[in-house]
Amino acid sequence: MEFKKYIYKKKIKELPEDLLPREKALRYGIKSLSDGELLAILIGQGTKDLNVIGLADKILRDKKLPDLKNISLEDLLKIKGIGKAKALQILAVAEILRRIEEEQDKLVFNSPEDVYSYLKWLSREKRENMIVLYTNTMNQLLGEETVAVGSLNVLNIKPRDIFISALKYNAYGIIMVHNHPEGSPEPSTEDISFTKNIKDLSLKMGFELLDHIIIGKKGYFSFNQEGLI
Repeated sequence: MEFKKYIYKKKIKELPEDLLPREKALRYGIKSLSDGELLAILIGQGTKDLNVIGLADKILRDKKLPDLKNISLEDLLKIKGIGKAKALQILAVAEILRRIEEEQDKLVFNSPEDVYSYLKWLSREKRENMIVLYTNTMNQLLGEETVAVGSLNVLNIKPRDIFISALKYNAYGIIMVHNHPEGSPEPSTEDISFTKNIKDLSLKMGFELLDHIIIGKKGYFSFNQEGLI
């Protein structure tokens, strides 16, 4: 610890190259840097009492870079040597980390089986439900809406109920899912007609109807899989 304090108080130009984050990154690659060294490159310079390596270490204080996603502007401004500009740089990185983590946590639907696994509980429902899943271009779930519940005919579902939420989520893809409580997932004539109508409207409005999946007692029917979309 005493050695660290000694190093931290030295001017950067007085330190050997192997201790300088930029030079180390150029020589050994960016992956060779510790969290503190990466942060040091980001903030650029230290104070008259503490060089940039020491300042980065002070910011982290036994934390790792992902922990910065919980730090606030007020917390950073309490650290001597961190002004608003540096604090915002750090918060920007923290927000990037948070958003990456959020993206990684999103559900991804790459196949009808993925959707079936997610909404398999519909096979136990005694009433008919229509649920719509909204996705981005990477098939990640942005949101879901139940647009109808009860003994229903899909022709009575208003297309606007589907597209209003597509606009709300700024979605790319739409996946419709409903169940047949009586057991068979085979589509009715009305199911086929309704799906074609929504497909046509989706194209006109700039969305992509990725699938319409019907869930029965012991399986599912995918319009996409069967070449009906």
